[in-house]
Amino acid sequence: MSRACDASNFTSPRILVHSPTPSEASQYASLIRARHPDVDIVLSTNSAEAEARVVDADIVMGSFFPPSMFARATRLRWVHKVSAGVEDVAFHPDIGPDVVLTRSDGACIAPRMIEYVLGAIFSIVQRFPRAFAQQRERRWAPFPVSLARGSTVGIAGLGDIGSAIARAVAANGMQVIGWRRTPAPLPVVDRVYAGRTELPVFAAACDFLVLVLPATAETRGLFTQDVFSIMKRSAWLINVGRGATVDEDALANAIAAGRIAGAVLDVVATEPLPEHSRLWTLDNVVITPHVSGPIVPEEVIDCFLDNLDAFRRGLSLARRVDRARGY
Repeated sequence: MSRACDASNFTSPRILVHSPTPSEASQYASLIRARHPDVDIVLSTNSAEAEARVVDADIVMGSFFPPSMFARATRLRWVHKVSAGVEDVAFHPDIGPDVVLTRSDGACIAPRMIEYVLGAIFSIVQRFPRAFAQQRERRWAPFPVSLARGSTVGIAGLGDIGSAIARAVAANGMQVIGWRRTPAPLPVVDRVYAGRTELPVFAAACDFLVLVLPATAETRGLFTQDVFSIMKRSAWLINVGRGATVDEDALANAIAAGRIAGAVLDVVATEPLPEHSRLWTLDNVVITPHVSGPIVPEEVIDCFLDNLDAFRRGLSLARRVDRARGY
């Protein structure tokens, strides 16, 4: 739990930078000091260090926070996640309601995720997985390929990253439709579907269904057998959001039975993906180890530094997390 600290902590805050990778923690610290040379910075790279050093920290920034650390955060005012996913802090019972939560701007992460999604789509239509398999066999056997242009790509999750992906997909000649929790027009997509009632209609229209959703109570297990059964048999699922949004057993069954064509999964419900998962065994599933949106310190640090400027002046912070929604 947290308690309020005196006003001096706004102007001269102690910042705990946490990352399980020591070089990354040091890099964040160096980037912060370059713009704020007078702030007090401490580092942690494991649970023991985090629990010991969070006690007198006003600000915690970084990623992969040990859940146990926040019970010892007695003067915490602000937590900043360098990633876009914030469910670990948004719903944490030891982070009091007076603590401000912020996250990086999705626009900082989007360029890499755009290339991942486009790469997946182009790889599928050009049938690169088949080409790779034939190359391993040293077998020359021509096969027909398709064209991405003109296909319908559905983006489920139209936040910073989803909207950026939608713009890039449209720029490559594909029709873009979108799905979100609540109705709202969005110029970047041809049509926006909203809510659970319109999810089946949305899914049925997709040649490629791209998931860019956060993990919340409303999105967990959202994509089930019922959704897969209504999709085109030629459709592919591409998940770069959160693995928890997909019923993975239902997905494996749908692919094995030919109810959908396949899936490209950068995220799964349990990471690393367990060795016993059926997803490993399916030819039409491509699994990557959560690489589509790497957090590069120099690419995301400005979001924190701009907010640190505001924090030290007692101003409101940008990119605040809505705890009720979890993003």
